[in-house]
Amino acid sequence: MPRFLPLLRAVLLATTAFAQSSSPRADGFRGLILNQTTSEEAVRILGQPVADKTDRLDVAKLSKWLDPKHKEKIFRQLSFRNVGDFSQIHLSFLENKLMLIDLEFKKTLFPARLKDLFGLEFAVIGAQQGPSDLPNEPGKYPVRFIPVFYPFNYNMIGISDKTFIWVDCSTGDARTPGKIDRSRQVSRVLEKK
Repeated sequence: MPRFLPLLRAVLLATTAFAQSSSPRADGFRGLILNQTTSEEAVRILGQPVADKTDRLDVAKLSKWLDPKHKEKIFRQLSFRNVGDFSQIHLSFLENKLMLIDLEFKKTLFPARLKDLFGLEFAVIGAQQGPSDLPNEPGKYPVRFIPVFYPFNYNMIGISDKTFIWVDCSTGDARTPGKIDRSRQVSRVLEKK
């Protein structure tokens, strides 16, 4: 029996490590973690990028919550194509730390699955009977509501202590929430002070 204890411990540690890496987290995705992952680690995880450039961040309406430096061409951006369920993955780094994870979905993922993917609650923005924009105060959820009808294109926001997540959704039927087209996880290190 004592011989099996070290083996059992090793199996338990490996299982725990795997569960932690595959569990949903708002500030990370498949081993990439905002404010921690370097560009070298990202290449090791995702392979060689199809593009490597320096540019500003594309953060949609989250811009009003971020420091103006997100508009400067100071972010190293790595782009990857056809990685798993994603047509494109764009990563942006500042001082070699990951600041933005931008995912363009290839397969259909329903908005109801966002909590499973990121571990956060999300609020709808841009539906006709609800808020059309983010509140002016960074990190504050808009008034929550359940839409009766969805516009053909709308957004959702998720907020954690480390990240803002902006999601683009689309539907062909105003009675259904449709699918997720794109998500952007942005580090709150870039939040307006």
